[in-house]
Amino acid sequence: MTLRFVGALVFAAAMAGLFPAPAAASCLQTTVAQNAALADVVVYGTVTETRQTFAPAGGVIRFRGDRFLKGTLPGEVEVYLGPSRGGAITSVDYEAVQRGQAHTLYLRAASSGAWETNACSGSHVGEPMAEESALFGAGNPAPPAGPRDTTPLAIGAIAIAIIALAAALVARRYAGPSTLTTTSP
Repeated sequence: MTLRFVGALVFAAAMAGLFPAPAAASCLQTTVAQNAALADVVVYGTVTETRQTFAPAGGVIRFRGDRFLKGTLPGEVEVYLGPSRGGAITSVDYEAVQRGQAHTLYLRAASSGAWETNACSGSHVGEPMAEESALFGAGNPAPPAGPRDTTPLAIGAIAIAIIALAAALVARRYAGPSTLTTTSP
């Protein structure tokens, strides 16, 4: 072996010690019934938005449920994809990275009205599997979306109307002398 080759091996070994690979974890093998017992909500639906939190951190998605197998959600919700709730990436973070993709999620309540799932919870891409359909049945469709809250729009329209009225009053007050003249007969 050449000295250059040995040096490269020593350098590679030293770098491997400085930059260890992420630890690989595996999930315990659990049944659908066990996963369902641990979940607050089991839902089939669509990823509507994906984003990353502070780097390095696990991801967060917006999710809209279409069919509820267990529990319900209040419309579209925020879902953390790992147990760290936006913290460091873990080896059990769930990967739901495509907007518009359908998933069956096993969710647990997190803080502030958000939810969480991970790779060990039973969540998966696509429609419910045969075992899930056997356990849960067909599920319940999502309730119709309620009317959107238009309060901010109404407040903005009122503010614009008040500003326009104030501008008209100010303009009228500071209008110059009238250019209309009257003539007497």
